[in-house]
Amino acid sequence: MASIAQQQQHISGEFPGDNETSPETDPSSLPQAVKARKAEYTHQQSIRIKVGTWNVAAIPGTENDIGNWFVQQKGVCEQLSGLRVKDSQGGNKTDDSSAGQTESLSETTPDQIDLYVLGLQEVVDVSSPAEALRPYVDPAPANRWKAALEKALPPGYKLIAETQLVGLLQLVYASPSLANQVSSVSCTSVGTGLLGYMGNKGAVATRLVLGETTCVVFVNCHLAAGSDKNSLERRNWDASQIVTRTRFEPIDPIATLREDPAESIGQEDFAFWFGDLNYRLEDIPGDDVRSSSSPVSDDDIDPHTDPASLQTTISSLLPHDQLTMQQSRRKAFHDGWREGPVTFLPTYKYDVGSVGRFDSSEKNRGPSWCDRIFEDDSLMSAAEADESLQLDYYLSHQGILSSDHKPLAAGFTLTFESVDPQIKAKIHQEVVRKLDKVENESRPGLTVVVDHHGDQPTSEDPNAVNFGDVPFDVPVTRTLTVANTSGVSATFSLEKPEQNETHKSAPWLEYRVHHPEQEDSKKKLPSNECTLLPGEIANIEVTAFVRDVELARLLNQDQFSLEEVLVLRVTNGRDHFISAYGKWLPTCFGRSLEELTMMPEAGARSLNNSEQRRSSAVPLSAPRELFRLTEAISEMTERAVAEWSMTRGHSEDDMPPWTKEPYGYGWPFEPETWTLRDKDERLSLLAAAREALDTNKDFSIVFAPEVSCLHRLEILSETLLVFLRSLKDGVVTNTVWQNLDQQILAREKTRAPPLSWEEAQAWVLESLAYSPAHSVSFTFVTFMLARIANEVAPASSIPTHGPLKILTPPRENRNPTTLENSSKDLATPQEQQQQEQEQPPPPSSFISANAFRRRTRTFNSSVSEPPSVISQMAMRRQAVETALATIFASVLVTTEGPVPAKEKDRRALEERKRGVIEPFLKTIGVDSKGPSGGVP
Repeated sequence: MASIAQQQQHISGEFPGDNETSPETDPSSLPQAVKARKAEYTHQQSIRIKVGTWNVAAIPGTENDIGNWFVQQKGVCEQLSGLRVKDSQGGNKTDDSSAGQTESLSETTPDQIDLYVLGLQEVVDVSSPAEALRPYVDPAPANRWKAALEKALPPGYKLIAETQLVGLLQLVYASPSLANQVSSVSCTSVGTGLLGYMGNKGAVATRLVLGETTCVVFVNCHLAAGSDKNSLERRNWDASQIVTRTRFEPIDPIATLREDPAESIGQEDFAFWFGDLNYRLEDIPGDDVRSSSSPVSDDDIDPHTDPASLQTTISSLLPHDQLTMQQSRRKAFHDGWREGPVTFLPTYKYDVGSVGRFDSSEKNRGPSWCDRIFEDDSLMSAAEADESLQLDYYLSHQGILSSDHKPLAAGFTLTFESVDPQIKAKIHQEVVRKLDKVENESRPGLTVVVDHHGDQPTSEDPNAVNFGDVPFDVPVTRTLTVANTSGVSATFSLEKPEQNETHKSAPWLEYRVHHPEQEDSKKKLPSNECTLLPGEIANIEVTAFVRDVELARLLNQDQFSLEEVLVLRVTNGRDHFISAYGKWLPTCFGRSLEELTMMPEAGARSLNNSEQRRSSAVPLSAPRELFRLTEAISEMTERAVAEWSMTRGHSEDDMPPWTKEPYGYGWPFEPETWTLRDKDERLSLLAAAREALDTNKDFSIVFAPEVSCLHRLEILSETLLVFLRSLKDGVVTNTVWQNLDQQILAREKTRAPPLSWEEAQAWVLESLAYSPAHSVSFTFVTFMLARIANEVAPASSIPTHGPLKILTPPRENRNPTTLENSSKDLATPQEQQQQEQEQPPPPSSFISANAFRRRTRTFNSSVSEPPSVISQMAMRRQAVETALATIFASVLVTTEGPVPAKEKDRRALEERKRGVIEPFLKTIGVDSKGPSGGVP
């Protein structure tokens, strides 16, 4: 029998919570001890990272150019990028920022790059529905690009990450010297295209850890196209969605020196965002851009043109750049994202095969810097960022002619703390030896003290948990105190021994560990596990709680005992075994009607031994407990209604609960109508009501005087429902119901004349006549429901000529011992028909599924009422009858076997069950002596 805490601990598929224990939180654990000495085995290391982005427009053969520009650094037109490679190589110096970029570019050879990161867009035609809606990723385009890039890269470079989303492809290659330092690689994608989720637009992202210390993220994106305002807002939305929805696998804190999981963008140390961001030039016609760029067009390229004129052109266009404006307005890429100086012409849109000639097609698209590369190191201080990440160059390759976009490349130098594996291994061995020594010198030890209850006999085992008397559905709690009396921290958990399959039973024992220090901390542990430092203590609440009806039946029959052995399991220490037991208090809940009719007058609680249980007492006609409940509920309903009308006003806030729609029709059995909302007070009163039933005490004794009549009624109503549900065989047994149901279905099939409600009553009672206990119990409940219905929704005020006895003796003689013979007083339908001739009775409805007819009757009253009022009264009465019959159909009628699969069949079954109850609510003149059965 696993406790609640253990069951929750082993739920499969559960997302890891913050309350999981982990070795790194324990100062004496090996990983934490090694991390504490990281300064001894880490050193600064600098690497070069090259980031490239290119929209290839799904043009075949573009992969043949990848080696030229991305690896060999070809295709850089000096006049169009602001660079003078020859001058820099010749030693000429310039104050322009491009001079430094040129020098870095020219001095870096392909094998000096440690990390190549390539982001491609439109490797397939994303405008094609076949590609956008393809249920899988076609590996062929990625294979072509990988083959082309690996052919161009120097030998030994290793593919460490590959991610594709429709037309987006990101490839990350590491040099032979860096590949072994890359770990915790996680790739993901976010679609923001059609419907906000399709992959024709979006991003692919890669997260990796360098040297076990530094987290780096690379994001390759393709945002929404278009130059109108809506497209601009959609690009901003795309970018925000990529940040919000990107999720990586958490970093294992044991495998690295990082403490945070870095599962999303913004938690890394360094990030690079690149791709076709599609931001355009705003408030400037495309022809003006072409005109301003004409001195460097492909028809008039002067190799000796002063680059200052190019930079002047670029500087005049940049203020119109949408992305720059969105950053300044803090609408996109404003949280730490930075871009290097733009010293090159717009990268889009060119005539394929041309150098510097912008789009000359009919669409005549205006040039724009659609392709960008950003970096973010905002988590570091400004000084650290300047020292850790440097931009070496940022340029476009205007000489690459195979696409309408020009490739963009940026080189970075990244300095980070890297782990020296050999030194770390040496320190790891030292830590292991030290921890072994500490463990051998001291092992965890706990002392367990059972906090005994005040009324527990002193002769009892002091090391056992004695719950004393355990009633049904009432928790009984005891406390254990656990103290760490050793010199080291101790982790323990409370559990029960494994049980054989043949001896399993419902759980009755629950426990929870309370450790104030851990409850106040952010990192929660499982409720039955705790770690104590030397000298610390924890309290364990152990609760006996029998709320399962099947278990209560076993306990009532002496087939189960409240005995268990708890194991306090100490990690690397000695376990403690604790006995727990309690004394079951017999209850009337969970028994059959036959058992209840044999109950002693003192109640179920007086059944202290098996001899008393087998005593041959004279059976009652019906359970005393059911009679008491239904009688008390009927009387309290009358009192509650009367008190409300006398003490409350007529405002909307003072509306009685039985008039509030849509649940008021089921009052007082509908939980939504209950006014007592305090959970603790309600549980206490429910326990008192069950105690009164089990001890045969008057309800007025167990309820405090300050408990209102309305609250008492709600408590008893809930108790009645629980009592009826707990009956072993039900009031209408499955066998009886199957017989009734077959007759209903047969009448429907043969279209037999419907029964009146008087005939339906006789038919149901005849089916229950085999057992007085079931017949009279059914009458108790339906009589109570009829009285409640007449109280909250009186159908007529027609005076009756005398009460009609129906299975109920006069009040002064009413006793369960004589009720088995009361069915002989049932008025026949013929007698009722004669009584109806003088005065027509009110309207009523009958068993569902058209098995019984609805008989139209007129309302008479001593006070003339307009037809609309009578109609409203009839509708309300019908609603009350239907609601009450629906509630009690499920607790009175027992059905076995599978529930119908179809909703229509389930509703039909519920209507047929309700139809067995509803005819008994049609009586009008219900008073303290019983229902009249109609007007004579």
